[in-house]
Amino acid sequence: MPLRIPRRVFLALAAARHAWSADLFLDEWLSVANRLINTPPESYPWNWGEGVQWIGLMKAYERSGDPRYPDYLERWFSAYLAEDLPRLLRDGLQRPPTKPGYCGHWSPAAAAALLFEARRKPAYLRMAVQVADYIEHHAERSPERALGHWTGSHQLWVDTLYMACPLLAALGRIQRRPKLIDDAAHQILVYAAHLQDPATGLFAHMWDWKMNVRTRDPWGRGNGWVLMSAADTLEAMQKSDTHWASAASVVQRMAKGLLEYQTASGLWHTVLDDPASYPEISATCMMVYGFLKLARLGILDEPCREAALRAWTMVNRQNVREGQVLGVSAGTDPGTRDDYKKIPLGTQTWGTGAYLLAGSEVHRLGAKTAPRDRY
Repeated sequence: MPLRIPRRVFLALAAARHAWSADLFLDEWLSVANRLINTPPESYPWNWGEGVQWIGLMKAYERSGDPRYPDYLERWFSAYLAEDLPRLLRDGLQRPPTKPGYCGHWSPAAAAALLFEARRKPAYLRMAVQVADYIEHHAERSPERALGHWTGSHQLWVDTLYMACPLLAALGRIQRRPKLIDDAAHQILVYAAHLQDPATGLFAHMWDWKMNVRTRDPWGRGNGWVLMSAADTLEAMQKSDTHWASAASVVQRMAKGLLEYQTASGLWHTVLDDPASYPEISATCMMVYGFLKLARLGILDEPCREAALRAWTMVNRQNVREGQVLGVSAGTDPGTRDDYKKIPLGTQTWGTGAYLLAGSEVHRLGAKTAPRDRY
């Protein structure tokens, strides 16, 4: 005989659950995912911003279980099932090719790997494997085997880490290919050697290994790319792995600088150490995701979790409207702090993706604590 809950107890529990949801803004989070799946999937190309957006949508599916999210992605990926992916990866979308071997065409494959786990259709795994094989055998690499931003660039851009590491980590886990996970960790360590400031722990945007020059300023979203890449890579590693301790040290040093430069309201600026630059929401969401995941893994501590939740609260109060994430800077090339401050703000695919990623970790935290601590 099923247990009958008195109506007054049921209403109290429902009210408590609603309060918990409001505290963590989970209704707002799902409103962004739900608005996204009501846009035409064919309007999105195979590109890096879309890749981030689809990874975020799959993370929303992992937490919510809503089948509409992978259904939507299957519709998008269907346009590329017959695509010559090796040609696309080599030559890109433009004719003539302007950035052959451009890393921005790798990130959708990480979403394909996650979609394969959800639907077990071999075509999605083949997509992910094709891109990972391209990264392993054909992408431009520095003498230290760090990935270049495109063939002939001779440059490490921090953006490149997120184009590669989540895919390598996910596929390494799915196919039990530790070499891929090791490569992802290697990328983080080489990038840190050339771009991480030893004083603040923060990353500059770009280093040119032929000219031996680098940009100087800690670009906000760039540090978000690094933090998310490291979080996804460390999640796929064991503490006994060769690079685990070194990769964990990178993010621990980084976290100190990020905590120092978080604003009183909870956001981060587009130039992290420049309060005259605007708060930037994709960077802030990336910090939320990275801080919460790394705290969940035991690599970062409670101040990082508290900073992430403060940031999440402010993002939702100020920058989520009718299922859209506002205050996201446009595509950004390496430059000076003045260049970063001039990039226009709006709604962007990568901002939507970063927000959905952040919410997936907030949901994990709420699902763990709410029944025990709030009911």
